Amino acid sequence: MATASEANAGAALLNTDFRRAIAQNKRATVAFTIMLLWLSAILGYILGWALGILIEIWTVPDAKVAQLTLSWVIADLGGPPRPQALLCAAGMLSLSAIWGIFTLAIGGNILAAFSGARDADARRPGEQRFINVVQEMAVAAGLPPPRTMVIDSPALNAFASGTSPGRAIITATTGLIRTCTREELQGVVGHEMAHIANYDVRYVTLVAAMAGVIVLVGHLMWDMLRYELGLTEREQFVENDPEATQEEALPIGPVGLSPQRLLLSLGVVVIAATAALVAPIAARLVQFAISREREYEADATSVEFTRNPLGLIGALHRLADADTAIARDSSPVSALCIASPSALTDGPFSTHPPIEDRIHRLQNLGGAPMPASESPASEHASAPVNAPAT
Repeated sequence: MATASEANAGAALLNTDFRRAIAQNKRATVAFTIMLLWLSAILGYILGWALGILIEIWTVPDAKVAQLTLSWVIADLGGPPRPQALLCAAGMLSLSAIWGIFTLAIGGNILAAFSGARDADARRPGEQRFINVVQEMAVAAGLPPPRTMVIDSPALNAFASGTSPGRAIITATTGLIRTCTREELQGVVGHEMAHIANYDVRYVTLVAAMAGVIVLVGHLMWDMLRYELGLTEREQFVENDPEATQEEALPIGPVGLSPQRLLLSLGVVVIAATAALVAPIAARLVQFAISREREYEADATSVEFTRNPLGLIGALHRLADADTAIARDSSPVSALCIASPSALTDGPFSTHPPIEDRIHRLQNLGGAPMPASESPASEHASAPVNAPAT
């Protein structure tokens, strides 16, 4: 006789429009990606504009520079595009694309090796079952069976990698394999298979590369600003050589070193520094938002593959109370895991949505809520740690 949880799960599956749920998440992801592209172009534009206007400030005659104001600097940013601004904007977009392609070319094997994974061994406890479940979920997804790899760790986590379904890898920890029941393992593997089927692995890697370019350029800008605000080599030479004059240390050119030029330059530097500070933070926020949307989508797709939300819900309950740390926050593996390996599991800087929220969405997938008192985690609490391979 079916339990109340199973009845509610069946109602949820009957009422769920998976295509609509997945399409909604994909639309949100596309919107976030466009935002990331805009951030990259805007940062490049502002840096190019800063270069162009600084050249003008330091090359115009003294009589003309005396007529310029900070209002002119701000208005110029919103005026007709300077060639340097357009060139740098195009350069940022190109750099993001090139770096993304290079990152994709590295392949899933690099990520697996980076995490210390090995090939699954059917002779070890539970790993034959893991291999069988991966093959089952591949059939459900209509994909070739991915390569199965294992990380020897008591932590509970798993991730998918690879540039295409034909070259995909699903990696799980020994802790997850030995702790989860077969039903829960199907939910986890179905989640990772969803990432492969939806090309999430390729997509998230590309987005991470794009965001990384923005962060790298922002850091370079800050390094340059710190250098310029400190002592230059010529100034250090003057300090170390009492016979050198201050005039020898100043740049020699057709214009004078007037206070107005310094004031205008300072205004440009403040604008560029603000862009170099805000853009990387915004890029990270967009990247994390994309990752969170993909997790919701993979949860829904996993249920579509298994036709049973209880397995994934039970696994998520286990993950919520377990150690999931298999990578550092800055690791490229971090965003690919089924659960965040970081202690920061909530907030805008998390790569994953809160597990409680994911469970709630699965319980209400089709508008038929599941009683909170009948948690799948408690139902499987007595399950053997090393279930026999089937």
